Amino acid sequence: MRSVKSSGSFKCGESRPLLYFDWKRQLGDLKRVGAGVIGTGFWGENQVRVLRQSPKCDLIGICDSNRERAKQVGSKYSVPWYTDADELLRIPEIEAVTVATPTHTHFQVGTQILEAGKNLLVEKPMTGNQVQAGKLVTKASKTGLKLMVGFIERFNPGVRFVKKLLDQKAAGEVIIATGRRVARWPVRIGDVGVIKDTAIHDIDIMRFLLEDKISVVYAQTGSLKHSFEDYAEIMLRFSRGVTGFLDANWLTPRKVRTLIITGSEATINLDYISQELSVENSKTMTKPYIGWDEPLRLELEYFMRSVSDDLDPVPSGKDAIEAIRVCDTALKSGKMKTACQN
Repeated sequence: MRSVKSSGSFKCGESRPLLYFDWKRQLGDLKRVGAGVIGTGFWGENQVRVLRQSPKCDLIGICDSNRERAKQVGSKYSVPWYTDADELLRIPEIEAVTVATPTHTHFQVGTQILEAGKNLLVEKPMTGNQVQAGKLVTKASKTGLKLMVGFIERFNPGVRFVKKLLDQKAAGEVIIATGRRVARWPVRIGDVGVIKDTAIHDIDIMRFLLEDKISVVYAQTGSLKHSFEDYAEIMLRFSRGVTGFLDANWLTPRKVRTLIITGSEATINLDYISQELSVENSKTMTKPYIGWDEPLRLELEYFMRSVSDDLDPVPSGKDAIEAIRVCDTALKSGKMKTACQN
């Protein structure tokens, strides 16, 4: 395996949209894309695992500023490893790079990748604030490179099925959407709180499913064990009148990831983890068979498809900006103890 001496830190034609429900059908004839991964912690290693196994790309190299970690992951998956991102990005065969570094480094590393002429997938939150997120979107647009944010739940087969049901009005008119995302504190998270790390998934999913803007946010937040907020109860008011409720915390012993859509005609229940779904009305309850698949694999192969075929990936940088905006409004509401306009 190849290594490079570390500096001690990271240095940082028109395309057509890839329709959300068409992407999986198209993956079969995907051209192989040269890929790299920056950040090989818990989630970065998962990306390395998936990309190394994928017939859709060639994983050319990985990078982490921690030499021992880079070496460990590189050796485990038989991938050349680096400790200096500049060295990785100078490899001409690399066309696309995924970023799974701490949130406070996303803007610096993402900018570096785009300036090197590589397409970028960056984990959520895309950056720590809206200003930095806007700058990344602008840079990607000016360079003609792909920019995608890692809202992995959009690639959960259960979520796709819920979207199909809502489009078919299977629940009637949506009245309430309720998301619960709780677990013990993930030790790897140290630079954002539960809202930007965890609740942001449900914010994005509700925006995606309801296809509507969030106009008002009310949140109650607090910190029992950590420097950032470790619990949040959030109410979202959408512009067309739907109410969203989010329960997110790092205090619960058992991981729970659920979504309930309450409509005028039926209720839809989804377990994100098992990908099991039920539809219940006053007379019957049905449990459609979906078939389990790994959202991360689907997400990364979709991103590679967008690069190989010059397609605009979704969720986009603009989706990331809006999600960060709602998170910031929730944090403001929690601090002010009042509802805030988004």
